[in-house]
Amino acid sequence: MFCLLLRGYAGEEDQGSGEDKKISWSVFPILMYDTDIGFGYGGKGKIVNLLKLRESFDLFLFNSTKGERTYEVIFAIPDYEIRQGTVYGLSFDLKAAYIKYLNQYYYGVGPDSSQDDLTHFTDEKKELLLTLGRGFTPHLVAQVQYAFKNVHYFDVEDDKPLTDELRAVGEQYSPHAAVLLSYDTSDSQIHPTRGVRLILKGDFAGGWLGNGSASFFRYGLDVRGYTHFLSERNVVAVRGLAQKISGDNIPLFELPDLGGHSQFSALRGYQVNRFRDKGKILINTEYRFHLWKKLGGNLFIDAGSVWPEWSRIRLDTFVATAGWGLRYYLKEFVVRFDMGFSPEGIGIYFNFNHVF
Repeated sequence: MFCLLLRGYAGEEDQGSGEDKKISWSVFPILMYDTDIGFGYGGKGKIVNLLKLRESFDLFLFNSTKGERTYEVIFAIPDYEIRQGTVYGLSFDLKAAYIKYLNQYYYGVGPDSSQDDLTHFTDEKKELLLTLGRGFTPHLVAQVQYAFKNVHYFDVEDDKPLTDELRAVGEQYSPHAAVLLSYDTSDSQIHPTRGVRLILKGDFAGGWLGNGSASFFRYGLDVRGYTHFLSERNVVAVRGLAQKISGDNIPLFELPDLGGHSQFSALRGYQVNRFRDKGKILINTEYRFHLWKKLGGNLFIDAGSVWPEWSRIRLDTFVATAGWGLRYYLKEFVVRFDMGFSPEGIGIYFNFNHVF
């Protein structure tokens, strides 16, 4: 198992006087391997202020030999880092994503889902996300979102306990809207080293929002804290997240999940989608420390559980993982490598930006 990161490039081009005239950019080619996705290759790039509007364009392209296909482009005005800690009248973000897993995992619903029920299938998602926001104070931001989303489950593994559940999903056009309110005193969106973030989010779906196949309300609270430890180049980061969904018609793919290394479900060491249910609690703790120049290290502990109702949370269903990782810091993003250990095995992950 190894991960090889080709050299990244970052720079600035001064087109005039003042910060508003500077163009900054970062490019990072990818060549890597891990046991879950095989050989991976692609690249990530970001350019800021190309149009002199304080905007940013972010592009991510990735393929793997075991079937992951991820293509994303994000346009943000102002750029996320530029708007951090400022008051602004209006922000606009546009994200287009195509994500396909030829070998996706499903273990069933509930905290007691069994490894023996693992069923493989192909998961294809196309999404266009529009976000409008306003910075009322340097720390208080409100946003509204609308997601055009199409999800397709196919090539489901035959003769498995969960085959029928997955085939029932089929292909669905399932848009939804969201409202976010965040209070953020951290010093950076990309490289936070001190401060707190509190994010309250509600997702809505139904016929009145253009969704003819689903009706649900999902809400969540995400609290994060960052502080220096031992030196100003070392950081302790802690995050607690709770999420619950309810409704008359909840698609399987909208259920809160835990497992893998993505931002809102990081239980590193367990497979992606290892646990699903109508509610979840997730706790992540990381110690991020400096190693050499732009290279840093990371020690982490993840813990969490899923449950059907608030009244049915069980402490004996909580699971925990631990691990270590490396970080390579560029101006516009962070390159992340993690290795997580759980009772069910080892997870090796390569991605961009901190989990939280």
